[in-house]
Amino acid sequence: MKCNVCHESFDEPVYRSGSHTSLTSLCELRSGQVSVWSCRHCGHLQSQTLDDEASYYKNDYKISLTEEDEDQIYEVVDGQSLFRTDHQLAVLLRKLSIKSGARVLDFGCAKASTTRKLLAVREDVQLHLFDVSDMYKPYWSSFVASDACATFAIPPSWNARFDVVTSFFALEHIGELSDTLATIWQLLEVGGVFYGVVPDTFGNVADFVVVDHVNHFTVPSLHFLLSGSGFTDIEIDAQAHRGALVFTATKVREVLSPSLTDRDDVHERAVALGQYWQGIDRCIAQAVAQHGAGEVAIYGAGFYGAYIASAIRSDCNLVCFLDANPFQQGKTLFEAPILAPQSLPESVSTLFVGLNPAIARQVIESMPWLTARGLSIIYLDNCSHD
Repeated sequence: MKCNVCHESFDEPVYRSGSHTSLTSLCELRSGQVSVWSCRHCGHLQSQTLDDEASYYKNDYKISLTEEDEDQIYEVVDGQSLFRTDHQLAVLLRKLSIKSGARVLDFGCAKASTTRKLLAVREDVQLHLFDVSDMYKPYWSSFVASDACATFAIPPSWNARFDVVTSFFALEHIGELSDTLATIWQLLEVGGVFYGVVPDTFGNVADFVVVDHVNHFTVPSLHFLLSGSGFTDIEIDAQAHRGALVFTATKVREVLSPSLTDRDDVHERAVALGQYWQGIDRCIAQAVAQHGAGEVAIYGAGFYGAYIASAIRSDCNLVCFLDANPFQQGKTLFEAPILAPQSLPESVSTLFVGLNPAIARQVIESMPWLTARGLSIIYLDNCSHD
């Protein structure tokens, strides 16, 4: 097992899940444990690559395919939902000065939701799309010409063609990072900008246990990867997008040696994060033992909620999930209906909060009608019972 970023060999993993069932970023169960290694050389964290990686992304990784405008809630401000795609576009426009007529490639784009919205405000942009699946072509055809789209193989005519290459939450899935970065470098003209967003495993701790996220980036490892792949003027922002690292990097004419940045505490933080997830498993089990006899609901139908459900489903009467996202309501997850928060059945006595612990209490406390119900509310940060 070698690091995908610096290719140094790993020691023993800092974390092994206690279950032989794992969870994907799309909240689907897969057999097998999750293991995470920590690279002491470059500060990268890494999990094992899926055995069926190519076929999984070609055929099974169906992200937001139910509805054309399906999206995820980024945050709720004054009762109004801000969706992730809108936030990603706002950050992109703030970070980049895109010249008139710029040639932009969205790499690993899936539905290309963010760059589609970019076209709506910048009609002059010449947008191109690339992915490793044909599943998204019907969506692309409504806003990009077919000769500006490619799947599986990059057309040779695209080399050194682009002013900007974007990548939104794609690099965490890719085992062959060096080959991918070499491809992106080749696609950009000299002076072109690589702009990307990847999960920040210390800012969104769920990233640590997502089985299809083979790469768990840290600021040092991302800087090492970009600097060693022919990029300079590297900027990495851990504040612009909650739970993510937003980066910009400029292509130089020659690939230089990678530069190491301060990574002294990364390994210790990785060990602590492994212990954190082991603690979550223990406290979910304790909460089930104390409160699991009655009817149970989970607030949040994303990864955190699915993780809780996978841990309690054989021991509790899970009645429903609650989610404020209208794109989720009316669906089911683990055969339980996803309801609007106001539709919580009166019979439910225990509510697990399946949200990023960084925002979980803020979200729940913003709904006094919910907290006034007298529920036993279980938070993941310390499994307190309020």
